[in-house]
Amino acid sequence: MKYDQTFYTLTKTLDESHGPALTAIDLFSGAGGIALGLQNAGFKVALCSDINEACAKTHEHNLPDVPFHLGDVRELSGELIRQSTGLSVGELDLLVGGPPCQGFSIIGARDPDDPRNGLFREFMRIATDLQPKALVIENVPGLATLSKGQVLDEIGTAFASAGYNVACAELVAAQYGVPQMRWRMIFIGWRKDLGIENAGFPRPTHGSSGIGDLFPNRTITAEELKGFLTTADAIQDLPPVAAGARTVEAYAGAPTRAYQVAMRAGLSDELFNHYAADISDATIERIRALRQGQDWRDLPNELLPAGMRRALRKDHTRRYRRMCWEGVPRSIITRFRDPKSGEYTHPEQDRTITIREAARIQSFPDWFRFLGSHTEQYDQVGNAVPPLLARALGKEIRAVLLGQSQNQQRAPKSRYRVNASRQPSLFPDTL
Repeated sequence: MKYDQTFYTLTKTLDESHGPALTAIDLFSGAGGIALGLQNAGFKVALCSDINEACAKTHEHNLPDVPFHLGDVRELSGELIRQSTGLSVGELDLLVGGPPCQGFSIIGARDPDDPRNGLFREFMRIATDLQPKALVIENVPGLATLSKGQVLDEIGTAFASAGYNVACAELVAAQYGVPQMRWRMIFIGWRKDLGIENAGFPRPTHGSSGIGDLFPNRTITAEELKGFLTTADAIQDLPPVAAGARTVEAYAGAPTRAYQVAMRAGLSDELFNHYAADISDATIERIRALRQGQDWRDLPNELLPAGMRRALRKDHTRRYRRMCWEGVPRSIITRFRDPKSGEYTHPEQDRTITIREAARIQSFPDWFRFLGSHTEQYDQVGNAVPPLLARALGKEIRAVLLGQSQNQQRAPKSRYRVNASRQPSLFPDTL
């Protein structure tokens, strides 16, 4: 499959080639992955907001034309937002956000009482105040089964109470040109007076599968992986670096693939955030013993950590696994510095992937520089929404709002449906 490199080139400012700009606000914006994608889909992002100071620094460095509110979302109100943006009630085109998902994630403890889960209600409070035309919430697929589906029903109730029709689907980032098997649960709501339902889910541009055909934590066949970008597409042009060494600050050679060309657009030889975490000599020795695609089960017993020597071979199957050049990277998490966390070891070099390599896998262009401590940079990259996924969503939502969508308004294929529920709340009103 041939790729058009212009599809991947993300610019720092509003892409005006789409026509008149629509307006968007991004809550829980993190470092700016959604905002960057929306700008490149033809949205003027009127405001971003997050409580994290490192995210604020990164945002202001990379997206200086987008106003940023640093603070707790619980201190925001529709009135304050209207005053700062000049928007009237009902005028905003899109309100988007990714409330923290630690309590929902299958990687975490899946605690329905985690107070961060309730921040979703703050998003809905602001949505009720602003009455935008469209709402988008992104989260992890794990929330769909939390509390036997009650969380999903409550989300449906909240959308309905705010005056919105809502549908959900699990989108795979790889199907939209992101070199990563990353699933996100996407909720899209449309204000009821617009008469729109089930719309806004973009048709996949990569691979042969449709929305809802691929499932997390299930085997994806080689045939289903065809057309997705690989580890080599994403990072093979980046120079070698040792674990814990000073960040490499310049490219060492030319890009060889279209994705690499697009990621490097606008730069000459500058290279930011190409830092690999320091790891112990014992860990390096384990990594050195592995070839591409191998994991802890391929290590000699004497090289295994003491706590893993009696582990069942069916468990922890991605610990210490080396990535494959022609494989599709796994979902980036904040702990990608640790080879015990999953498949985050470089295909050839004896280290975990760098911050820049992870950012590439997330589809952040190389000009997008992450600020703060190394720990804060790992967190920002791991928590981000891939900009190319956000761009795909933004383009389709824009098309629907302008009456230009070629997709039929029908419920996307999904394992889950959002239903209104009158069950007791799992989301605290006060936190």
